[in-house]
Amino acid sequence: MSQNKNNEEQVKLHHHVIAWSFIVAVAAILVWVGSSQSAVEGILVQFSGTDGCVSEDGTGGECADGRALLGISSVAEPDESSGHHVYVASSGSNAVAAFYRANSSGVLAQFSGTDGCVSEDGTGGECADGKALVGASFIAASHDGRSIYVASPGSDAVAVFARNRGAAGTIAQLSGTNGCVSEDGTGGECANGKALLGISSMVISRNGKNVYVTSPDSNAIAVFARDRKAGVLTQLSGTNGCVSEDGTGGECADGKALVGVNSVAISQDGKSVYAASPGSDAVAIFARNDETGALTQLSGTNGCVSEDGTGGECADGKALVGANYVDAPRNDSSIYVASPGSSAIAAFARDRKTGLINQLSGAKGCVSEDGTGGECADGKALVGVNFVVDSTKDGRHIYTISPTANSMAIFERNPKTSILAQLSGTSGCVSEDGTGGECADGKALLGANFAVTSPHGHNVYVASKLSNAISIFTRPQ
Repeated sequence: MSQNKNNEEQVKLHHHVIAWSFIVAVAAILVWVGSSQSAVEGILVQFSGTDGCVSEDGTGGECADGRALLGISSVAEPDESSGHHVYVASSGSNAVAAFYRANSSGVLAQFSGTDGCVSEDGTGGECADGKALVGASFIAASHDGRSIYVASPGSDAVAVFARNRGAAGTIAQLSGTNGCVSEDGTGGECANGKALLGISSMVISRNGKNVYVTSPDSNAIAVFARDRKAGVLTQLSGTNGCVSEDGTGGECADGKALVGVNSVAISQDGKSVYAASPGSDAVAIFARNDETGALTQLSGTNGCVSEDGTGGECADGKALVGANYVDAPRNDSSIYVASPGSSAIAAFARDRKTGLINQLSGAKGCVSEDGTGGECADGKALVGVNFVVDSTKDGRHIYTISPTANSMAIFERNPKTSILAQLSGTSGCVSEDGTGGECADGKALLGANFAVTSPHGHNVYVASKLSNAISIFTRPQ
């Protein structure tokens, strides 16, 4: 009880403190927008001073000081109405860090004491002690806000946490083998799973029934049923439990275009699952059983789109070299793929009835750093782009991340046609050094590799691995 009271007092104090900084920040934003941007919709503005980022060491006073943030790799914010908290996975700290989020501004403050992080070894008493967190690389929150899941490639495991949905927002790893699922059961500490070698990412169905996990080293997608009350994961039985490139000796269903599969997305209607596979230079396409969660890859060339058609197995696409991350915006009309090898974003229209995707024609089908000889529209801040995310509810904008360029690129999206258009001038990107005047100047963006848009769409949070930081942006509506 005393800890909860302390947490509540910290929240109140923090909100009072940031209220004034928010007023100042908004005033600055309005002046800047009014004078130089003509209120460009979709622009991102980093908060000034230490409100603009939280890092492991405070970055020489530029950021707020945090902990368990070495090698930040992913960010999650529960998709529920409260919107009070943000959670971060840190591969270098083998940890999950937890933050209060100020509703009025989106500024972050880390929880105090061991509530502020859970790590593999407790980090000398700074964090709560956890398990199956070695190399924690990806974090996801269930839509109901009850559960937090962490993909840890060093543990070949998914760690499972219960979340307090009240004002506290604290997380606690489930006890016993309910607390994780790993490739080998981790000596009895975790439940035993399969197709989990080097896992990289995951997605949770909107109905809360299933979790899908990508395993680049297994060339597979693992499929789990989720207990919607407790959050416990149970891998589906038999070949329904995974789909892999070669069927994994009969353990998984046999698929294609899954070499090094790194990312997975679910359509908002729950009917389709899409996977980006850098080793196949492809996007794989699956029908999803809404009751069981089982996946079935579409037949023939409908089952994938690849850079070269994969010898006739897939439909032929472009700007898919090293296809690394896939995003499915909420209106279900589009699919976007970030391809670092092409330094491009590939754009597809989605058939809502069948789940099929077709790349847009001509230069509308992709945006790349150099236009790819006229095949794509010409963009900027896209060198090595490896991540793409939409602007949540409204879906009017797309944000991409490039760790090579230390940048985020900003696009306007046409929900009807799926066409992307990068914002003009410095509104079109934010980078660590402003990229010679092409982009707005930001901070704590070295090795930027992941971003999340808050459920209400007012903020964007960027995870930057080399800055050991989370950068905080406001998104004027």
